[in-house]
Amino acid sequence: MNHEPLRAGGSPMPSMTDADIRAFSPGPAGTGNAPPPRRRRRWPWVLLAACLVFVAAVVAGVLVLGDTLDRALGGMSITVDGERVFALPRGEAAWWAVSAALLAAMVVLVVVPLTLLLALLMAALGVAAAVVVVLAVAALALSPLWVVALLLWLALREPRRPPPAGAPSMVGPGVSPTPAPQA
Repeated sequence: MNHEPLRAGGSPMPSMTDADIRAFSPGPAGTGNAPPPRRRRRWPWVLLAACLVFVAAVVAGVLVLGDTLDRALGGMSITVDGERVFALPRGEAAWWAVSAALLAAMVVLVVVPLTLLLALLMAALGVAAAVVVVLAVAALALSPLWVVALLLWLALREPRRPPPAGAPSMVGPGVSPTPAPQA
C-alpha cells in the first residue's frame, strides 16, 4: 500500500528528501545562499581609545604641573603694609595655580575658537544674504515672465483714439498739416 499523501487530483505528492532540505541551508560565504558575515566596526573602539588617551594625558599633565609648582612655589603670602592679607600653604598654592592654568587653557582652547567661529559664521551669513539678494534681483530682472507681462500689457491696454475732426493734428514739431495761404 502507498503511504504518500495525495494531491487534489488523486496523484501522490512528491516527498522532500534530506538533499532538498540541505539545498537551502546557509552555505559558505560567497555562495549566495547566506548573507555575508557582519563586519565588526572598529571606529567606536578607536574613538574610545583616543578619548581615554586624551583624558590620561590631561590628568598626567595636571599631576606633573601640580608637583612641579608644589616644588617651585614655597607657598603664597600677600602682605600689604606689613600686614598679611592672604596666605596659601605650599601645596595649596600649587593646586590653585594648576586650577588657574586649567581655566586659562579652557578659555584659550574653547572660548576663543568658538568666538572666532561665531564671528566667521556671522560674516559668512552676511555674504550669503548679499549673494541671495543679488541672485534674486538678477532672477527677477532676467525672468522670462517679463515677456509674458509685456505681451499681456500690449493686449490689454486701451487703443489710441484718433483726434476729433476739427482739432489740429501734430504731424511734426512746428509743421502744420495744411499749407499756409500764399499772398
